[in-house]
Amino acid sequence: MKLFHYLATASLFLAVSIANSPAAAATAVDPASEATCRHLARDGVEIDNLAYWRDALAACEAYLQAEPSSIDALYFWLASKFNLQQFEPALAGFEELAAQGHAPSMDYLAKASAYGLGRERDFKAALAWLRKARAANDPRSADYLGEMYMLGWGVAQDFVMARSYFELADRLGYIPAKRSLAWMYLDGIGVPVDAERGFGLLSAAAQLGHERATTDITFLYTKGIGTEKNASRAVAMLDDLVRKGSADGMRTLARYYLRDGDKTQRKTALDLLEKAVALGDGNAMRTLADVYVAGRETKRDFAKAESLLDQAIAQDILAAYRSKALLLLKMPDPRYDQAMYWMKEAASRGNARAMADVGAMYEQGKGVPVDESEARIWYGKSAELGDSSGARRFGQSLYMGTGGPRDVENGVKWLEKSAAAGETDAMRVLAYGYEKGGGLPKDVVKAFEWFQKAAEAGDTNAFLEVADRSYDGSGTTADAQKSFVWYLKAAENGSAKAQYCVGLLYERGEGTAQDSREAVHWFKAAAENGFIDAFAELGEMYANDANLPRDDGKSIDYLEKGAAAGNVTAMILLGIKYEDGDGVARDYAKAIEWYEAAANKNSADAMYRLGTLYRGADGNLKDFGKALEWLTKAGAHGNAKAQYSLGDIYEYGQGVPIDRSKALSWFMMAAFKQYPEAMNAVGYYYQNGIGTKEDQTIARNWYQKAADAGSAAGALNLGWYYENGKDQDQAIAFQYYKNPPS
Repeated sequence: MKLFHYLATASLFLAVSIANSPAAAATAVDPASEATCRHLARDGVEIDNLAYWRDALAACEAYLQAEPSSIDALYFWLASKFNLQQFEPALAGFEELAAQGHAPSMDYLAKASAYGLGRERDFKAALAWLRKARAANDPRSADYLGEMYMLGWGVAQDFVMARSYFELADRLGYIPAKRSLAWMYLDGIGVPVDAERGFGLLSAAAQLGHERATTDITFLYTKGIGTEKNASRAVAMLDDLVRKGSADGMRTLARYYLRDGDKTQRKTALDLLEKAVALGDGNAMRTLADVYVAGRETKRDFAKAESLLDQAIAQDILAAYRSKALLLLKMPDPRYDQAMYWMKEAASRGNARAMADVGAMYEQGKGVPVDESEARIWYGKSAELGDSSGARRFGQSLYMGTGGPRDVENGVKWLEKSAAAGETDAMRVLAYGYEKGGGLPKDVVKAFEWFQKAAEAGDTNAFLEVADRSYDGSGTTADAQKSFVWYLKAAENGSAKAQYCVGLLYERGEGTAQDSREAVHWFKAAAENGFIDAFAELGEMYANDANLPRDDGKSIDYLEKGAAAGNVTAMILLGIKYEDGDGVARDYAKAIEWYEAAANKNSADAMYRLGTLYRGADGNLKDFGKALEWLTKAGAHGNAKAQYSLGDIYEYGQGVPIDRSKALSWFMMAAFKQYPEAMNAVGYYYQNGIGTKEDQTIARNWYQKAADAGSAAGALNLGWYYENGKDQDQAIAFQYYKNPPS
């Protein structure tokens, strides 16, 4: 999207070369001074660094002193003052010229009213000045009117009218209008996205000498939008601008290096930003402030960031308003009210990404009460202006029915538009939609394709999704090696879960060569990043991995850390160690303590182990009442081993009256969970009519299930059935006797 001060949604700002101004004014017209003033202060120049405009002002002062009656000299001098934020004298002079019918001065007065530069914001006044200028056949006013209609400032938002004004300005020879049109097509504002057409318009403007169009093109080359990706060409173009002293070029190249460069280039990026800031470039101030907030390339410094942003805001750098809001949100003690103020300031000036952020703050209740309907309104505004994040959020709100009626069709349309613009969050939303089938037809293949697109676009969350599905074969062919590659990418990008999964694959030798030391490395990384399951794996490996020296001290230490962090597996493993005396002195009291801790977190396995310990213990510790209590709890939670044990208890009357019907009931529960010995027990009960009516066919079927599931007793009983039972077959009986499961 293009504004009076151009801001692309791609957030890569653009550059022009800076000519050196001559020194002082002369007493007669100095042709060099006049030419330099006209070159620097001409209409359509969009430079945000103060050094540039100081040069322009010096040249124009010399020109004006030599030619005091020249309208051009006065106008260019006023324009230079305006761009140096000397609004009061500039606007007074523009009003005098406008009263004489000078249309370019009217454009500046319109800009001041539209943005509140030196006066209150007043869209009505801005429109009045633009219409007067348009009546005088001023081409720039047509471009500005297009922007007013695009943003809905003082008029109903109308993209058709906006485009018609841009086209008019283009026909009248106003070169920047080609950029306005280009970004409508690049962002799909009121028209279908047509990146090739956008690139063509920018190329035409660049060929006509519009340097910002040239730097727009460098962004498109770095992304491969509307043309083949050619980062080296983009860098060469930007290097050329930097050599010419362009602050915009410095900043643009710095942003590219920060995003895609190596360590050396990122250091160069900081140097470039410092040089641009020294030239007074407001957008460089904003970019450097973002670097201080992120704290990746340099030490995080909120105070420096805020100082830089305040300077940029003083220059009315649109992106700085949003950055100020983000700074306030990221502080250790977030200032939500102030953040909302600055985010709304950015949105009110036409920043489409800020509109999406305002919506997010309403949705999350940051600085305002939660209001999903208001959030949807802001998302819609952002989406209509071509912001990919706004389109994703708007699409998601429509698709999910948050903040208003559900509209799957339009929700998917906006999500697909956002995804087409490279928004990987939208790709993942579509992937989840196809995977779950909520509104979209369930299609795990399409779901995987969207996850894959997001991963290939660099989305670290999607790395993990692709890895998970490549491992289990959901929507694609199961491929442990491919899964390992994606898990490793996610792990290297800091995903704790991925680090844990890489550890598992190294431990098991799946998708990569088995390597216990690498497994330990990644489990430690995952544990340090808060993935508590890794503690249990480390505890197990130091005790039982044949490829590592046994270290019971480390094993217990990691298990205790995991248990302290709330990991149930670690609690159970500690319980087992103390129960068995494995690496520690046997201590039933501690075993019970750890099992109970896990049971209190609803672990059915821990409940089963407690019941089994009380049932099988020696001496005073044996307690059939507690055994029954814990095994019943475990059985109610679906633990098949506990259900089978309860069948045993009721069959033999351990602490309870013998009750073969209850025994069969518990055996049946475990059998339906495919527990082999329970299947055999059910077969035995039906064969002998215990707790139920005798039924040899049902008995045979359960014996068969038990044998197939690996029960040796089930296989022997099935052999006996074929030898002596209803369907005698000595050959089959012999096979089951001869080869029972081990």
